Amino acid sequence: MGLRAGRAVRALRGRWPGRSRPGDPRYLADAVAGRTTAGHTAPAGPAVVRPTAEVADLSLTLAGAGIGVWSWEPASGRLVCDEQAAALCGLAPGEFDGTIDAALATVHPEDVADVRTTLSDAARTAGAVLEEYRILRPDGSIRWIQARGAVVRDGTDGAARMVGLVGDVSSVQTDRDGGGPGSTALWRAARLLDLTHAIGQALTVDELGDVVVHTAAADLGIVFAAVMLHGEDGELYRSIVHPETSPVLAMWQALPIRGPAAAADVVRDRRPRYHRSRAEYLADYPDRVQTVRVLGLNASAHLPLVVSGRLIGVLVLVWNLPRDFDPGDQAFLQTLAGICAHALERARLYERQTTLVAVLQRAILPQRLPDPVGVRLSARYLPASRDVGIGGDWYDAIVLPDGALMVVVGDVGGHGLGAIAIMAELHQATRAYALQGRSPAEITTQLAANLAGQGDETLATAVVAHLTPGERWLTWSCAGHPPPLLIAGSSTRYLEQVHGPILGAVPGHQYGQSELSLPPGCRLLLYSDGLVERRGASLSLGLDAFAAAASAGAASGPGADGQPGRGGGLEDLCDGILTEITTPAGRDDDVCLLAVGLD
Repeated sequence: MGLRAGRAVRALRGRWPGRSRPGDPRYLADAVAGRTTAGHTAPAGPAVVRPTAEVADLSLTLAGAGIGVWSWEPASGRLVCDEQAAALCGLAPGEFDGTIDAALATVHPEDVADVRTTLSDAARTAGAVLEEYRILRPDGSIRWIQARGAVVRDGTDGAARMVGLVGDVSSVQTDRDGGGPGSTALWRAARLLDLTHAIGQALTVDELGDVVVHTAAADLGIVFAAVMLHGEDGELYRSIVHPETSPVLAMWQALPIRGPAAAADVVRDRRPRYHRSRAEYLADYPDRVQTVRVLGLNASAHLPLVVSGRLIGVLVLVWNLPRDFDPGDQAFLQTLAGICAHALERARLYERQTTLVAVLQRAILPQRLPDPVGVRLSARYLPASRDVGIGGDWYDAIVLPDGALMVVVGDVGGHGLGAIAIMAELHQATRAYALQGRSPAEITTQLAANLAGQGDETLATAVVAHLTPGERWLTWSCAGHPPPLLIAGSSTRYLEQVHGPILGAVPGHQYGQSELSLPPGCRLLLYSDGLVERRGASLSLGLDAFAAAASAGAASGPGADGQPGRGGGLEDLCDGILTEITTPAGRDDDVCLLAVGLD
């Protein structure tokens, strides 16, 4: 991989809770450190210890893979390890005195400072670290060691310590002193862990494909990678390649529909194909000289991506040097392909569901707002961040038979299809009750009864308002929803009356309503809580920020066209509010805004 000496090659930001239990990956390290199941540390003993019988099987498994276990207490400097960890440094159990300085004494002089700095930084920031460095063994040989560790805190006294694993990675450092060909179990495990962590952050197929091909390029030393995805009909429908250089893309697009020849064979029989050299590849596919030349192929692996017995694609990896695909290497690559396959299937299902939810939501929300005489309307909807999903925020506006206007903004708890289904029910019911001539209080009371009767603990909020434009008379009922904001001239105030709890929370509750005569030229803003709530911040701060942004936007006057008609300055007002108090990414909830302006 060509990693530099003594450099932390990957920082992992996760934190573990203080005490482990059997089955926890830290349990062996805790046992080696002398920590009992009650969370207490045993009196100081030998620096090199044997694990308890309870974890003996796991210890033997790790030792068989050449992996040792260690635990370090930064405050005291005490370091304990198992026999395998000591042996990796060429030390017998009686030769190690249990201090961090003694352990660092075995590190190559050129790497000591970097290793010490990395450990100190991890202890100070309570982070995790992956570090590779050289060891000078007593016989004068040099070996490359990889240490992985994380800081944890004891649940009883809060004391910090670092626990981790250590293994010999000399065999993957072919360009370094003490290196040799091949891969070690620890190196392979680290790559799989890093890949699993990376793909866990990707949601869509394109994002995931990019993670896979770029991670393969960075960690496996490949010169070309491709993810070829096949549909249920077996036909190739999407390819993600790296690098996306002009020669590669031109060659790729000129290939037959099933891609490279080896990939077509994998699709046919679902068996991986390994070619250790260019000559071996051309012996099987003599017509692919141009492909080999453009890709710089001197070794390749074509791996089936299979989920529940169904082929969903092929992972193509190309190296520019010959490679000996020993059984361990093949098992590692097939495991990697399996992880990628399940992640890609998850991403495909996510895309399908997200698309379905978005289509349903667009079908429910009004495509056009009404244009009643004397009233201007404008609305905005922004979905939550992609990793949260589409939620149940909704709005509506309808002109009633008597010429009055009914406006509503609601919010169903949760995200996804379930929230959209409840949202659709509330949306249609609200419309129906309004057309029946029911008052806002009667509508919220009936909506609450509908939700309470479902028995699935679904909750929602809503504010329903009835406006008589000619008389400028407003009647509204607020059911656990953020209060409407009224802008009149230079003044801004919330209509803070709450007429009942969250919909569905209290069966049989009778909601109230309030009435208000609105001044000419005023603006009324109805919105969902995603506009004013922020994780870690108080609701009052969010409400203040919203009011300030609305006041500033209203003071700027009419829109860019200078005309008050057809929405007047409401469009600019809504855009200005969203620009001022929302961020393009990282929203925890949907944002819904409905603005009403009176002439």
